[in-house]
Amino acid sequence: MRALKKYKLKLKKTDCNYIHIISDSKEIQILAQYLDLWNNSKDIKEDLLPEIDSVINGELEFNDIGADVVGVAYIEQATTKLLGSDVGYSDFELPTSDFKELIIEWLAILESTDR
Repeated sequence: MRALKKYKLKLKKTDCNYIHIISDSKEIQILAQYLDLWNNSKDIKEDLLPEIDSVINGELEFNDIGADVVGVAYIEQATTKLLGSDVGYSDFELPTSDFKELIIEWLAILESTDR
């Protein structure tokens, strides 16, 4: 869980044992909410990761992947920008390698809870 710790993202379990990603930092709220909305392991494996890999592997120059009202991840080989939140979250930029690592860590958590 190196990437989650690096970005100070936390896991919160609800009364129904449903796990969410949260952040105490307003600066990275868009990142926490973006990941939290991608909360189905099948969707991550079939949609999100292949879209990211298509940019990392040079098949596409960039790709933009939405997450409802939270915003869009604008993915380039070196950097990923989370932009355009309809709910007021600040934009955030991070290395694409970190973004992918966060998604892989989140996927492992989801799979461990059968989501």
